[in-house]
Amino acid sequence: MPSIGNGHIAANVFGDTVYMNGLYNGHKGESHRARIPNWANIRLNSTLTRHPFSPVYSLNTKEGVFKVRVDRERSIVTQMIYAHRYYTRALINQIKVDSKTHNDPSFIHHEIWVAISLMPGPDSKDVAFQNPVPEIINGRTIWSSCGQTWESEDTTYQPMPVDVCAYWTSVPDHLVVPQHGSRIFTFAMTADKNRTVAKEELIKVLQEDGEKLYEKHVEEWQKLYLEGGIKIEGNLKLAKIVHGIWYYFLSSLPSAKSYQPLDRFYGLSPTGLATGGTFEDYEGHNFWDTETWMFPSILLLYPRYAKTLIQYRLDTAYVAAELAKLTGHKGYRFPWESAYTGVEVTQPCCPLVAEFQQHISGCISFATRQYLATTRDEEWLKQGGCAIVTHIADFWASRAIINYTTGLYDIENVMGPDEDHSNVSNSVFTNVVAGYSLYLAQYVSCLCKDYFMAKDPDHWADIAWSLALPYDEALDYHPQFEGYPRGEEIKQADAVLLGFPLQYKMNVSTRANDLSYYESVTRSDGPAMTWSMHTIGHLQLQDNVKAAELFNKSYQSYVREPFKVWSELQRPDIGAMNFFTGMGGFLQTLIFGYAGISIHLDRLEINWPQLPPEATRFKVKGNS
Repeated sequence: MPSIGNGHIAANVFGDTVYMNGLYNGHKGESHRARIPNWANIRLNSTLTRHPFSPVYSLNTKEGVFKVRVDRERSIVTQMIYAHRYYTRALINQIKVDSKTHNDPSFIHHEIWVAISLMPGPDSKDVAFQNPVPEIINGRTIWSSCGQTWESEDTTYQPMPVDVCAYWTSVPDHLVVPQHGSRIFTFAMTADKNRTVAKEELIKVLQEDGEKLYEKHVEEWQKLYLEGGIKIEGNLKLAKIVHGIWYYFLSSLPSAKSYQPLDRFYGLSPTGLATGGTFEDYEGHNFWDTETWMFPSILLLYPRYAKTLIQYRLDTAYVAAELAKLTGHKGYRFPWESAYTGVEVTQPCCPLVAEFQQHISGCISFATRQYLATTRDEEWLKQGGCAIVTHIADFWASRAIINYTTGLYDIENVMGPDEDHSNVSNSVFTNVVAGYSLYLAQYVSCLCKDYFMAKDPDHWADIAWSLALPYDEALDYHPQFEGYPRGEEIKQADAVLLGFPLQYKMNVSTRANDLSYYESVTRSDGPAMTWSMHTIGHLQLQDNVKAAELFNKSYQSYVREPFKVWSELQRPDIGAMNFFTGMGGFLQTLIFGYAGISIHLDRLEINWPQLPPEATRFKVKGNS
């Protein structure tokens, strides 16, 4: 089923779990999103059995609502489920019962009954909730339960567990409407770290007229779509997939306007806010996925959200400084996985990715580079940007070791995006993002003088210029790392990322050879983003036939109908569901591939724009 969310709370429709921004339980590698029982999971009983009246399910991405419609003998029942975009602590269930006109004398003076059930699921194993307590507020019975997460992520940075409180309306066994009547019943659940905030939000929601409550929600969604979007005509299937992606992305990003102030944002994980309780769902952690796969499209269409994503890294930068120090380096070394505190939270099963995938720091720096190039936000530099840019450069400067034989700097003991090869030297992807990080620090030096003191910013550029970069002159391609055995299989796009998103300068023949060779050795069960990047590469080489083939490959086997939910793996396999990472890569094929947009520090270019397959009109709209 699809998910609903507003950046503060989210849930899968009909699921028994609610997740909240910044609520995690578990120590270090065991940290995961903390489950709150879904006290807003109300079901129409007729949809739970083989009832003669078949329900119709629909997801309205434009209004941010999931609907259930049951056409019964004497009434039409419509259930609307949504995470309110203005009352951001609230999940809403509205059930509208419309009686039908009839002339059946046996039904005179009868009422219409609609049986419903509240199905919150089992007790949470992540939060020590107290027994629910009832109270009467404005004539309605309200339940509440508060508790704390069981375990802190890291007691150095989180001395105490996190508080959380939930409030929800009492749900009867059935709803009653007069035989010729019509009525909207509103039920709600709120959740927050602060008891008062959760309670006040629920009271305010219940004071609203049912229709006005929904209108306020829709109004906020409409404002979002006025800011940015992608419009495709002529290919309805593709258009629906794209609308679905933006709906899921925006459902996990904070509202611009909220009845009560929002908490700080804790990042955009590979499966969004509605999942993250298990290892398969990436536990709500932040990876390089955010900056590399989701960030670029968000940046062009919703730059304020791009800034919000970078802010998460600024908020946890002091922890990244400690990680660099612990591993014998300078500057900021961001962990491969982070959640509440910013410490490394990679599962104990996978120590190699935590140790070697250091390119994440370069990816974060590259995201700040793209942000600066797009927005020219010099004020952001003063508010933390200078620190993150220069300290990431410091990290790479301390990682690069001069090789007196070659006269070049080597970066050893790393893993590129291809996780099938670890502890390698001079990964081409890692070295290029490291070089870009060093150059960026020099680039902003005139605006960040306070951060340099006795430092010579040209020192960073000197290292960047002299970083080793594997290149095979005879075969005119980039080996993935120093000593890469040609013909060996890889998991996913790695060296081809030099062409895009990194836009590293190379000969056309080299780019073509990189694309051709690495397509032939990539695992067939690899993630969708690989084919998205190959698509962009072939579009930029103006090989439109090959691009169209790989464009279809980048999404057709990953999108699950009818609600356009992406899976991590191709059918029939599944992997993580609602896979934002794959969605983000796919959006880039449209924006940076077919629309031909490219971001440079001194300009924005549009080269060879063209229509996506089968489309008759294509429009990209952003708000800077």
